[in-house]
Amino acid sequence: MKKLIVLMMISLLVFSALAAAAGNQPEKVRVFLEFKGKPDVGAVHLAGGKVLHSYTLLENVVAVEVPVNALNGLLKNPNVVGVEFDALAHASAKPAPSQPAQKLPWGVDRVDADLSNHTGAGVKVCVVDTGIDKDHPDLQANIVGGRNFVTKGATVDPTKWDDDNGHGTHVAGTIAAVDNTIGVVGVAPSASLLAAKVLNRQGSGYLSDVIAGIDYCVQNGAKVVSMSLGSSSDVQAFHDAVDAAYASGVLLVAAAGNDYGGAVSYPAAYDSVVAVSATDSADNPASFSNVGPEVELAAPGVSILSTYKGGGYATLSGTSMATPHVSGVAALAWEANPLLTNAEVRALLQSTADDLGAVGKDNLFGYGLVDAELLN
Repeated sequence: MKKLIVLMMISLLVFSALAAAAGNQPEKVRVFLEFKGKPDVGAVHLAGGKVLHSYTLLENVVAVEVPVNALNGLLKNPNVVGVEFDALAHASAKPAPSQPAQKLPWGVDRVDADLSNHTGAGVKVCVVDTGIDKDHPDLQANIVGGRNFVTKGATVDPTKWDDDNGHGTHVAGTIAAVDNTIGVVGVAPSASLLAAKVLNRQGSGYLSDVIAGIDYCVQNGAKVVSMSLGSSSDVQAFHDAVDAAYASGVLLVAAAGNDYGGAVSYPAAYDSVVAVSATDSADNPASFSNVGPEVELAAPGVSILSTYKGGGYATLSGTSMATPHVSGVAALAWEANPLLTNAEVRALLQSTADDLGAVGKDNLFGYGLVDAELLN
C-alpha cells in the first residue's frame, strides 16, 4: 500500500475544514489501514471506529469505518504505515427491455461453447457481483454456496446473498445456466457457482467489500473469479488483493468498463486480471466498450439473453455480459486440462482466441474473441 500518511493528514484536514465550512461534515469515513505487523484493532476501537473487514489476502490491512475527526489520531500511531480511502465499484451493464425466451443465446453460440466436448464439470466459478438468485430453476442445481458482504443498516447478514438487483444472476446464467429444457444454456453448464454479494440493490458497492468477496472466493476453492464490475479508482489495497489472489492460483476475469472508449477500469486494468471488452453479433467492438492496451480478450456483450432475478430472463448489454463468456470458457479449459496453472489457462485462452481487427493483439479486442471449440 502507498505510504500516504503525511499527504492523508493534510488532505483530511483540508477535507474536514471544507466539509465543516459547508455545514455537511460526514460523521464517518471508510478507509484501508496498513500496519507494520498485525493490525491494531484496539486502536481502531479506541478511535470510535469499527473494523469492516480483515483479509486473508492482505494480512496487514484492514478496512475500517472511523469518525473523520479521529482519523488523524490513528495516523499518528507508529504502527500505521499506510492509509487509503475506500472507493466505489459499479456493475458494468447497460439495461435493455426483457426478452424471455428458451434458446441458445447468440453469445454462447458465437464463442462455440456448444461445440465443446466439455461442460465445466468440477470447476468452481465465483461470481463477485450483486448475488445470484438462489432459487432460479436454470441455476439452482449448479449453485454450491454464497456469502453476502453488503451492509444493511449497521449490520451484515452473510446469508443474504440472494440477488436483489438481477445483474449477478444474469452473469451467472451466461457462465453456467443448466443445459435442460427451459430458459437458456450457459457456456459451462456443469460448472459450480459461488456467489459473493458485494454490490447492493442499485449495483454499487465499496472496494473493501469487493476484496472481501475475492477473499471468500479464494478460500472456498474457486478456480475462476468473475468480476463484471469496475471502478475508476486505483486503490493500492485492491491492487494488492487481486495480485495475491492471482498468486494463489486463481484466474481473475473482469469487465473493461462501459465508458464508450474510455480507459479500462479497475480491476480489469491490473496485470493480474484478464480484461474483457465487448463485441456485437457482427464481431464489431461494442460502441460502449472501454478499450486500451490492458484489453486481453473480447467476448459478446450486446443484447445478451440470460437468467435474471425472480426466476426470470432478461436481455442486457455491457462488458459485464462479455466477462462471463470468458469466465465460462476458462472453466471449460480447466475441465479439459485440470493440471494447468492459472497462467497456463490464461495463455491457452490467448492462443486459441479468434483474432479480430488488426493482426495480433490490439487495444480493441486484445488477443481476439474467446473461443471454446479449440480447447477440445
